[in-house]
Amino acid sequence: TAHLDREKGRLEFGVGGGITWGSSAAGEYAECLVKAQVIRARRPEFELLETLWCEKGVFYLLDRHCERLAASAAYWDFALDLKRVIQTLYDAVSGLEDNSLRVRLTVSREGQIDVRVAPLGPPTKLKVALAAEGVDTSDPFLYHKTTHRLLYERQLAARPDCDDVLLYNERGELTECCIGNLVLERAGKRYTPPVTAGLLAGTFRDELLELGEICEGALKIEDIAGADALYLINSVRRWVELEMV
Repeated sequence: TAHLDREKGRLEFGVGGGITWGSSAAGEYAECLVKAQVIRARRPEFELLETLWCEKGVFYLLDRHCERLAASAAYWDFALDLKRVIQTLYDAVSGLEDNSLRVRLTVSREGQIDVRVAPLGPPTKLKVALAAEGVDTSDPFLYHKTTHRLLYERQLAARPDCDDVLLYNERGELTECCIGNLVLERAGKRYTPPVTAGLLAGTFRDELLELGEICEGALKIEDIAGADALYLINSVRRWVELEMV
């Protein structure tokens, strides 16, 4: 319960638990922290985000993008009209059917839709390095595509000599890149880290998993040295070769 002392200008939020014979100090403290998350959790302003590839008027993996968007809208309690989203997307590319396009879609908490369209150039090899610090797998923003990208921006800013960075979690497991999922090739097989490592389930990643072209597997930082190849994958660029710096 929150108690506001107007005279002292102080808000107090009390948390606690029932102490039993089987209680431990560490366990009770951890429970208090969980209960206090309602006031401790970050609440930045953000929008839901999807980036799509449109070729000759056809959106690649549109169903998967819509499913992911709907799941995030339900999680964050955003208003979402998928029929209107799809219609807005096709309206935005009308008359541009001869072009290969990168389409950026955002949806606000109130359901307002914004679409930006840009030409898509050919893919190029990207220079990458290991991130300066690990990510926290308890951060919910790792699992949803949103405009709240402070974590990724900070990691990229730490390596201005690179095009992207390889992220890893608190357990030393590789997760993804800032603009796409990671695939490591070794002995003729291609592996991508599981979502539980702390990453976004990319639409192209899901497609490749379903087709059996890649498989999930925990990857450690030290696995980079034994890799035959590294790739960044996303639904806009598909396969992009990575070069470690």
